[in-house]
Amino acid sequence: MSSSSATSYNKFDEPFARIYNEALGPSYNKIALPTLEKLLLPYVPEGASILDLCCGTGELSQWLLNKGYQVTGIDRSQRMLEYAHQNAPNCKLILGDVRFFELPPIFHAVSSMGLGFNHILNLSELTATFHNVYSTLHSNGIFIFDLRLEEAYNSTLNGRILGDIKDEYAWGMKNIYYPETKECRVFVTTFQLREIDCWKRLDTSFSVIGYSRAEVQSTLENVGFTEVSVYDFKLDLALIAEADMVCFVCRKTS
Repeated sequence: MSSSSATSYNKFDEPFARIYNEALGPSYNKIALPTLEKLLLPYVPEGASILDLCCGTGELSQWLLNKGYQVTGIDRSQRMLEYAHQNAPNCKLILGDVRFFELPPIFHAVSSMGLGFNHILNLSELTATFHNVYSTLHSNGIFIFDLRLEEAYNSTLNGRILGDIKDEYAWGMKNIYYPETKECRVFVTTFQLREIDCWKRLDTSFSVIGYSRAEVQSTLENVGFTEVSVYDFKLDLALIAEADMVCFVCRKTS
């Protein structure tokens, strides 16, 4: 992310982590879990070491732990990891930025599900992230991640509003796409009940970006990944998902 987007995202760390833990994360996992069941788990050994990048609030990490895998999670949000410690108490969790992390090549697979890479706002930083992933994988290790393509933000998601209301908490989220920069700005408002009839309002925003299939595949191949495959969640995997959401799967063969 750019420094400006990172600042606004960190400012909203606390309420966004709650939104992700209670609403967005469980929604993404309805797509992520069957995808990993089909495209990853049959191709890694029992008890494999798996790195969960942008692990968020840890539900997917715990799901992998329950299946007998050794799991390490990384996320740049301290508040997200606090939820992850609750949701996946036996998982090794690291506070870190996927653009800059360094780990030894001990992992059979690296997974990033939950659209975390859409928060990386330029191709050079996405390339750096792919290099980091490549360095952490065993030879023949698998890299799997999901992504919204640029068409999604320009069409189906532009202007979309999400939200929820609870007794003591409410939130709303709206997407606005800016074609001149190809960025989608996500505007978020939350209300937290502080005392009877007294609510605290917080407004903030952060940016996400969509990439094309071609540029992501080319970047993966330039880093050294091979056997790059792209799956459309709706068309290829028959999952209930938004249009222009895809999953990339590739290998480190050296």
